[in-house]
Amino acid sequence: MYRLLYIDEDQEQIENFLNYIDDTNSNNIFEVITQLPLGDKEEMIDKIIKINPDVIVCDFLLNENIGALGYNVPYNGVELVEDFLSIRNKFPCFVLTAKDQDAVSDSEDVNLVYTKSLMTTEIEDTKAKVKFTDRLVKQIEHYKSRIESAQSELAELIEVRKNGNADFDIERRIIELDDFLERSIDAQNIIPSEFKSFSNSEKLDSMLGKVDELLKKLDEDGGN
Repeated sequence: MYRLLYIDEDQEQIENFLNYIDDTNSNNIFEVITQLPLGDKEEMIDKIIKINPDVIVCDFLLNENIGALGYNVPYNGVELVEDFLSIRNKFPCFVLTAKDQDAVSDSEDVNLVYTKSLMTTEIEDTKAKVKFTDRLVKQIEHYKSRIESAQSELAELIEVRKNGNADFDIERRIIELDDFLERSIDAQNIIPSEFKSFSNSEKLDSMLGKVDELLKKLDEDGGN
């Protein structure tokens, strides 16, 4: 079972999303965790990291109905998601909105944004070919697959290096894979490629260990 984090300031919209999961019989696929947006974006990102979801679905307008919150939310869903993606590169994230044009204009990646009417249409049209929940699962699996593939290739190339058979192209590919895996774990603290050594095997072994831990968490969430 995958851990889905849904972020919205409107309790009615939270209930609507939970009903959508029920109506599409997705309770056996997702463990839905709902979260109100916090007043500080950095604190909100820390909260997301602690929740450790497999996918994030976030409302676009997080400051529209703040009466019950009692505080202002000085960011929207696109801003929150894009800041999170600067830490976890390519992580599965989706922004839902009733006003797609506003959200799209705010986003650098139009593929992040989906209209809420899409879910309503799916419920009414039982023959819909691709459901929103299908998109969520596909992105989770694609994210995991890319990391697994990079980890496997990097491990193989490290062995080639240890055997003394690494040429310049292999060394360059090792750095490319290392960059990708670092960005998948914590892009804010990566070492720029130009400062990486071609012979830092100890650091690469440590990176593979961290990626292995990440994949184990993904397997646990997806297999429960």
